[in-house]
Amino acid sequence: MGKEKVKLWTNQYLIIILLSLVMFASFYMITAGFPIFVSTISDNPAIAGIMTTTLMTASLITRFFASVIIQKVNMKLLLIISLIYFMGTIGLTLVDESIGFLIFIRALQGIGFSMLTILVFTISSNIVPKSRLGEGIVYFAMSTSVGTTLGPLIAISYLANYSFRSMMMITLGLMFFSFLCSFFTKNTVKKEKESPQSTNKEPFYKYMYDKRVLLPCILVAFNYMAIAGTVNFMGPFGKEINAGGSISQFFIAQGIAMLLVRAFSGKIFDRFGHRILIIPGAISGAVGLILLGFSTSMWMVLVSGVLFGIAFAIIHPIIQAWALTLVPPEKKATANSMLLIFIDFGLAIGSVGLGFLAKRVGYGMTFSYSAAFMIIILLLYLMGSKKTVSLEASKEKSS
Repeated sequence: MGKEKVKLWTNQYLIIILLSLVMFASFYMITAGFPIFVSTISDNPAIAGIMTTTLMTASLITRFFASVIIQKVNMKLLLIISLIYFMGTIGLTLVDESIGFLIFIRALQGIGFSMLTILVFTISSNIVPKSRLGEGIVYFAMSTSVGTTLGPLIAISYLANYSFRSMMMITLGLMFFSFLCSFFTKNTVKKEKESPQSTNKEPFYKYMYDKRVLLPCILVAFNYMAIAGTVNFMGPFGKEINAGGSISQFFIAQGIAMLLVRAFSGKIFDRFGHRILIIPGAISGAVGLILLGFSTSMWMVLVSGVLFGIAFAIIHPIIQAWALTLVPPEKKATANSMLLIFIDFGLAIGSVGLGFLAKRVGYGMTFSYSAAFMIIILLLYLMGSKKTVSLEASKEKSS
């Protein structure tokens, strides 16, 4: 009972949530705005794809080294420097609007945002009390999800009436707000390190990889392979079943379900563990995708959106919270970095693989087949989590 009374909503937690929400919103404003802007200066739609590929490639490469840098440098200082760097990349978009230069800028932004995401994920997980880890991680994930959703909505609405240049000025202002928030954060590395001497002696590569979180990372990758299908192919699927723009209501149903489930799923994790959540979450996701594939009316689409939203709400944040319990405090940056790398891989592989599948079987059947990712998550979890459960139990006894 005493553990439940530990304060979660501290000033530091509120600051990092607000900083992250605004930062994610501004980044996804840029991400959604670039393809729209490119279409006005080039007739080649592949250019927007090249920019996205460049961004993801730079981001992935950076993630391999970010966790090492975070272990060696003051986190608050690194956060401030990274925000200044990212604001600089936004400023550079106002200098030149040539295609080659903008592709170069997207690479620079991939580096900056990769560093920023690992920093805010690690700082937030360090701030959250151990007894309320699940609750804290889920609420933080909710803030990033809201930012991710708001960004494209604002960008698309804004660019319908105003210029790309003025939108970039707005994103610069938003990032400056996050920059101001960063001065009120605290470096959490010293508080979290339990045996700094032993970690300092570890070889370089051990900061980049920890086998204890490999299973959670694989599960998250399969989760985002499934998510890649709904993100990329929902629009064409709407045409396939003659639903048109109404198909976007899937995301509204998904978002409402996600917010409702995340309001209490973190508390359940802290009290009963991850098993009670991940198993029904994976089953709900599989059923939702199968139903989506066979949908012929909007009510079926909405029900599938709710079911998939439950999976969306549970699997990523709960697996992240679970992964952080498997490593010592000084390895949280490594765990977060690995999770983000596998998320990027999942999105990339899912987008390409399901795209080829859609050409052969249609969008509806592609969604139904992608339910296999959720089934794989369930099977791998049931087989592999037994070892980690016994490991966690031994940790509890020793503590």
